[in-house]
Amino acid sequence: MITDDVIQIEKYVNRTWKQFQTQKEIALRDLFPKPENKGLNHIWTYGSADLVIFYNNKPICILEPGGAQHFEEKQHKNDARKFKLCELNNCTCLHMMNGLIDRLSKKQFRKMIGSYLWKK
Repeated sequence: MITDDVIQIEKYVNRTWKQFQTQKEIALRDLFPKPENKGLNHIWTYGSADLVIFYNNKPICILEPGGAQHFEEKQHKNDARKFKLCELNNCTCLHMMNGLIDRLSKKQFRKMIGSYLWKK
């Protein structure tokens, strides 16, 4: 689901780093090849990414703002699978609490997001 946080973060990334492209709400199966690890097939088939950042048409980072549901056991396991799928495809993944962009200074937020974008 595209939340206000996703929209706000996308605008920030597009304003701050012009060399990257962004896209909201993409199915993981449209981003990555089918994993050999059968334990990741379900998240690959049914999962999606809130905000994907691309460099030269290649996904390099997934940003996932969210709320308390990420602390629930089922969601936590799905998040771990998503992290692993990203890792196998040389893409970083960052989950952050909703509203974080408003609670950090611009410098702190830029440093946090930038550390994930420049791991490529």
